[in-house]
Amino acid sequence: MASTATIKSFPLPPAFTAADLYSIDEDGNVDAVNVERVSRMNRTTRAASQSGAHPVYQGTQNASRSQESFHTALKRPPKLTGTSMSKNGSNYTPPTSPTSPRSPTTPRSPTSPTSPTSPTSFAHEGIEGPRKRAASIGNRMNLNTLETSSWVRESVYQSSPIRTAFRPDRLDRGPNELFNLLPGEVLDLVLQSLKGSHLNRNSESCATCMMRDLCSAALCSRRLYKHARVALYEDIQLVGSDSAAHKKKFKQNQGNRMTMLRRTLRTNPNIASLVRSLKVPHPEPPLNWSVSKGMLWLEQYEDQVATLIMACPKLERLSGPTPNYDHSFKKIFHALSTRRSLKDMTWIIDPASTPVQQQGGQRTDSPSKQRGQSGPSMLEPSQGDAFLDSHRNWSSLTNLSILCQPGATLAPYRLLSKTLTYLPSLQHLHLCNLPPNAFNDNNLLSLPPLKSLILSRIVGITSNGLTSFATRSNTSHLQRLELRNTPLTSLPALARIFSYLPALKYFYLAQSFPPVMPETDSFALWMMPYLASSTIVKLHWDITSHPTTTNEADDILARSIEAGGFPALTTLRTPNDPEGRFQALCRPVDHIILPNDRFQRLNAMGGIPASGSFSAPSSPISPIHKSATTMSLPSTIYATPLPGTDLHAARLAAQSRLEAAHNAPRFRFTIAADDGLAQTLGTVGFIGTLGSKISYHLLPDDGATDEQGGLVDVADMVGDGGEALSGSREGCTGRWNQKEGEVADKKEKEKWWHTERGRWQRIEAV
Repeated sequence: MASTATIKSFPLPPAFTAADLYSIDEDGNVDAVNVERVSRMNRTTRAASQSGAHPVYQGTQNASRSQESFHTALKRPPKLTGTSMSKNGSNYTPPTSPTSPRSPTTPRSPTSPTSPTSPTSFAHEGIEGPRKRAASIGNRMNLNTLETSSWVRESVYQSSPIRTAFRPDRLDRGPNELFNLLPGEVLDLVLQSLKGSHLNRNSESCATCMMRDLCSAALCSRRLYKHARVALYEDIQLVGSDSAAHKKKFKQNQGNRMTMLRRTLRTNPNIASLVRSLKVPHPEPPLNWSVSKGMLWLEQYEDQVATLIMACPKLERLSGPTPNYDHSFKKIFHALSTRRSLKDMTWIIDPASTPVQQQGGQRTDSPSKQRGQSGPSMLEPSQGDAFLDSHRNWSSLTNLSILCQPGATLAPYRLLSKTLTYLPSLQHLHLCNLPPNAFNDNNLLSLPPLKSLILSRIVGITSNGLTSFATRSNTSHLQRLELRNTPLTSLPALARIFSYLPALKYFYLAQSFPPVMPETDSFALWMMPYLASSTIVKLHWDITSHPTTTNEADDILARSIEAGGFPALTTLRTPNDPEGRFQALCRPVDHIILPNDRFQRLNAMGGIPASGSFSAPSSPISPIHKSATTMSLPSTIYATPLPGTDLHAARLAAQSRLEAAHNAPRFRFTIAADDGLAQTLGTVGFIGTLGSKISYHLLPDDGATDEQGGLVDVADMVGDGGEALSGSREGCTGRWNQKEGEVADKKEKEKWWHTERGRWQRIEAV
């Protein structure tokens, strides 16, 4: 038999209102007033104290006793004597004093117009009936209380200007009333989205169209003008050549837009202080120019850029073609050295233009003619001091890239180490082609704390130096390490680099020979994983010396990944994977090639493209000995080494392996029929590991090319970036949003047209 239980519910006690602190009308009917208040507000009133200054009627004493007992149960304090006032506009009884006696038999009329709490005064304020107040914490769940109480927050929200303006029943909105209520942060996001729609890599627009739309947005309203002006001038991009109208007006072939911009910045310092990034157009030689006429036009262009830099007091980055530095005075480098807010700088070092003095006092040829196995000769003290003084004001510099052309140097090696001491905010360092007398193990160990380090063709360091660098305490925040054609000869040194860098997320290794294992440490290969890192997310591994077979270093790395040595690895790029060892460790995919890969012609593997600054090598680098400390490098080390494996060819090879695996079933099923006949079926094969979170990535980085192995170098950073209109590359003329069909007139037809300009993109190595 099921048990039953009876639960009896009791109503909530009546709410206590501010009227309980007021007295009851002495002339009115108290019982009728109480009944009316309970029926209207579900609340009770408190009777006047029996110890008041004036006597009360006998009819009110019974009500007073009942109310006294109720409020005593609620532990409410008793009402003070002589300080009560009627809630519904009745008599006000002031405290008695000997100087102003008053008879209790002459009360003030409840309907007196002079009463401060008369019903007419409440009606004038828009309040009917008894006074309201917000519900207390104890009775907020009472429906009657929620309906009749006036919440403070709700009243503030109802009276807010935003809700008042957005009310659907409002028909008296002023012009731009809704727009003026939008926060400035919302307008900034809208303008940033507008800039992104123009400057995205897949966009058909260009920087000229972006600046045109920002100018139009600035003319919409005064409120939007301030934000549109910041979006327009904080990142100025002057891409492509000037228009024919500007060339005719200013009577010069190039630099017309820079002249107008400089005039604007000089006349308005407020706008000049907004400029943070500046992109200058690529220099154009005169129409009848020849090599015999000299480079005077280029010097004039650089001087014009220098004057534009001086007009931007808070410039942080200069993009575009970077002039070469030959240790002589140039206005453009002097202008950059005065910008204290500069955050990004790229040096293209040329051989010194002045002859160097020997110890015997005889003049010799320039350092470019003194190249040998030890590299170019050292600079003069005055030249080193001039390079050092250029960095004294760059306390905010975060990115520094240095590329030494063949024959150039920054020797002695202490010059670069002392230069870095002037850059306390440096976080990203990119060094390329520095000779041994400019950068060696001593410089490597003296580097400040960095977040990314890129060493490309730095032959002055050793495996021991890299190991010692990884064990230093200031490398605890290093997140990116790239070693390109750097003599990393020891596999144990690579294992120590992985184990000693706790924050390393991106590691790139590209060289023409594999790091080897010394014969004394061969027993360690039985303990897998030999190479391990718990933080690496992206790994680029390209050893070009074995194009047809897997070398020993590739085998050890593949076995380490398979044994779980890289638990955080998500992206693996191994262009040279002849046997598909690394492809089998990644997530299976349906296809790897791009839609147009099969129709492209394979490019030659010799030399860097024309956009680079180097010439083709005369001979490859000779193999090295199997030792962790051996540095027997040939004299051809100064020649440009072969670039990395072509990613286009790597994708085709990976796709061919994938298609061959489709013909070899991975699983077979045998189906038996009722008549005893059996049929065997096989599922389509694949390459990869089911459940693996590693993706087989064979695409280049942003700004890099397939021919160079997909890595961004300094030559790519100072290249045209898509600005030049050469070959089959098409530019933007502003017609991407032109309406098709009939137009009103010729002026409307040419409204959005502009000179054809390329779609420039900023290239970064970090």
